[in-house]
Amino acid sequence: MESIKQHITSLEQKLLETFVCDGCHQHVSQTELMIPFGPRAGERIIANYGCICDDIKLAEAAKQKHNQLKQSKLMDSFNYYSLTNRSLKEATLENYDPTNNDLIKAKQSVAEYINAFEGEQNLLLTGAYGTGKSHLSVSITKRLMESGYECLFLSLPKLLTKIKRTYNTEGTTEDELLSVIQRVDLLVLDDIGAEQQTEWSTSKLFEILDDRSGKATVYTTNLSSDELKERVSERNFSRMMENTNVIVMNGSDYRRRAF
Repeated sequence: MESIKQHITSLEQKLLETFVCDGCHQHVSQTELMIPFGPRAGERIIANYGCICDDIKLAEAAKQKHNQLKQSKLMDSFNYYSLTNRSLKEATLENYDPTNNDLIKAKQSVAEYINAFEGEQNLLLTGAYGTGKSHLSVSITKRLMESGYECLFLSLPKLLTKIKRTYNTEGTTEDELLSVIQRVDLLVLDDIGAEQQTEWSTSKLFEILDDRSGKATVYTTNLSSDELKERVSERNFSRMMENTNVIVMNGSDYRRRAF
């Protein structure tokens, strides 16, 4: 019976033309055929055999949905674990408005870092209060998360305080925090050197830096190199400077320039 159906169908097919599809670039045979059975029996239709445009559209829609879910998951993780000021919520590379040539160069360097990101190179943003170091650092995380990277922004003083609180309260544990810090593609450690200096904080910072060895980290500080070395210890400073590019941000207070 199957062979009879195939024979009838073949008799009622007519090749109209062959061409290369502009959409999928496949060789297509445009054929006119008549539906032999069912409620539409006798109806003539045009079929493009070999065209895979519909398959490509379905695959692209599935990929877009997957990327949207991934972006949502990355953002949820960032918002849950990150320790940022509310003032940085709307910070982007586009709305960072540099006030002098040094800050223009800093913005360009950050843009280059984002475009060339490979997950290993570190950055150290250093300069006076209010020059936009944290703003640019948050901008890096936002851009990279748009490309599918997992990022985390942590004010170091706030992080150390949060770790101490895990010792006496339920919820996020120290191990969970350190595990997230270790796994993310990019970690921003903001305001290094502003934390209270104790043997415990120095040791904890080294643990964080050691876990991040070989993975991209962005540091920000208001201190000079000598001041930073004295504050965080020579061992921590040495670890921070491994594979690290320094961006110096000199300028007036970004937050007070309206005055």
